[in-house]
Parts: sequence; structure tokens; C-alpha cells
Amino acid sequence: MADDALLSYVPYRPAASRTRYYDITLRDYVDQFKIGVWDREKGRTQRVRINVTLTLPWPDRPMTDNLDEVLSYDFLIDGIRALRDGEHVHLVETLGDRILALCFSIPEVTKARVQVEKLDVVPESGGVGVVIERSRPEEA
Repeated sequence: MADDALLSYVPYRPAASRTRYYDITLRDYVDQFKIGVWDREKGRTQRVRINVTLTLPWPDRPMTDNLDEVLSYDFLIDGIRALRDGEHVHLVETLGDRILALCFSIPEVTKARVQVEKLDVVPESGGVGVVIERSRPEEA
């Protein structure tokens, strides 16, 4: 009977997708941000760790090893640094939402995941914060 089960086994093959995707990641970016809701947090900076993953369609042509053919992560780093240098933010949720808005300023981005953590709030932990994910509505 075991032999019969092996003969009837059909390996899983995912359906072919019309579009391939790739991710751009920024992992463990740590910098000083003006963030916090409490009086003791205002007027100073805190260490914040940011992780971002952006999903984009893979070009439907052979790659030519040219930077102009892909989205450079420089826009993401420059945008996060601009947020760092901007006004005081009360909540990690607000900072995360602003980073998501930065991600979706690129029309090709289909999905983004942002994690923002304050690193020095709870000494017993590596960080406290939020993870926010958003997808662009699919076109019909």
C-alpha cells in the first residue's frame, strides 16, 4: 500500500505568475531621532532602528546590469534621513506611516513593510515598536 501512495504522489508546483517581483531591503538602519510623547523624551534624540522591505515588479526583460533599470535604495535612505532631521514625532506609528508614504511615493512599489523600534526604552529588550505593512490596490 505504501508503494501505491508513492505512485500517486504529485509534487506541488505553484501556478505560473505573469509578474515576477523583487524586494529592496534596508535592514537595521540605526540613527538618532527626535521621537517620544513624554516630556523626558522631548528636546533630545533617541536611538531608533528601522527595517524596510519594498516589493516591486521584476522587469519583463533581460537585465543589463545598469543602475537605471532598478530602483536605487538611495531615495529611501535620503528620505529617512530627512525625517530624522525634521520635526519631533510623538509616536513610532507616525514615523512608520511617514516611511510608508515615502515608499509609496514610487509608483512601481506594490507592497511595503516598515518596522520602527525605539532601542533604549526597555533595558531588558532589544527594542519596542511597531511593524506596519501596506499593499497598493491591484489594478483591474
